[in-house]
Amino acid sequence: MLQASICTGEAREMTDFILHHYDMSPFAEKARLMMGLKGLAWRGVDIPMIMPKPDLTPLTGGYRKTPVLQIGADIYCDTGLIADELERRHPEPGLMSGGIGLAHALSAFAEGQMFWTVAGFVIGSNADRMPAEFHEDRARMRGAPGANVEKLKAAVGMHEEQLKPQLAWAADLFADGRKFLAGDGAGLADLTLYHVLWFLKGGGRVGRALLEPHPALGAFMERVAAIGHGEKTEMSAEDALAAAMAASPESPAGVDGNAEGWKAGDRVAIAPTDYARDPVQGELVTYHGGEIAVRRTDERCGEVVVHFPRVGFAIKRAG
Repeated sequence: MLQASICTGEAREMTDFILHHYDMSPFAEKARLMMGLKGLAWRGVDIPMIMPKPDLTPLTGGYRKTPVLQIGADIYCDTGLIADELERRHPEPGLMSGGIGLAHALSAFAEGQMFWTVAGFVIGSNADRMPAEFHEDRARMRGAPGANVEKLKAAVGMHEEQLKPQLAWAADLFADGRKFLAGDGAGLADLTLYHVLWFLKGGGRVGRALLEPHPALGAFMERVAAIGHGEKTEMSAEDALAAAMAASPESPAGVDGNAEGWKAGDRVAIAPTDYARDPVQGELVTYHGGEIAVRRTDERCGEVVVHFPRVGFAIKRAG
């Protein structure tokens, strides 16, 4: 793998995998397990749990979700797209055991309805132990005018009762004795289910109590955890910015004909459609194969291309 020697300033092509993450992020745990499943070496840059993220924003242009994968001067947002890019660059061992349809169908459930129920339960159950800054940040992420801690705490019972049948559904997936969702080999679908259960288990005694009636889920989690995180090396934010500055983005895939009428070179703003809708502005360079990307420049990292999946993101003309 070609690398840039950041310490000596050599300007060689930078193709290290650099994951911007924090330890407690469930979606980052999913990405870390992708690295482990593929047996990859990667650099880890710790980022703040809440905004501002002054050393990440130059790379992303304002996208605030976690994690973000940096490969030289190409920045990949959303774990679905991160999985696709890792698969493209390192197809073996594959992430898509059981097929891409299973992975994305499970993601729609586990990272939608189930995740938000788990999040409400875990955050509400631990609300008094979390700093006010965290609650305010997450309220802004959801588009709420401010945090209402008492409301979060009052909703815990509702979330618990909604979780019980969902956990039973998940446990039933393993009723035939299978080790993983597609059989004997782990894939992206397993990591998608696992990181939501990992978040619940990490919520303390109350989270673990909800998992206890489902030993099949506990055994499944042990199998996935055993995959590990690959070979991680710590990296500073400044070195990650220097790596982007020393590299050039890959040639873009181009803009295909599309029903929205977007063309290469259009100035656009791209934002998630669910939450954390902070827009990223730039020049549209890719609208192809389920991916969109913009080129942008920042004085701290130079020219970068920021990539997003088409599903779950909206494109508007930049103001």
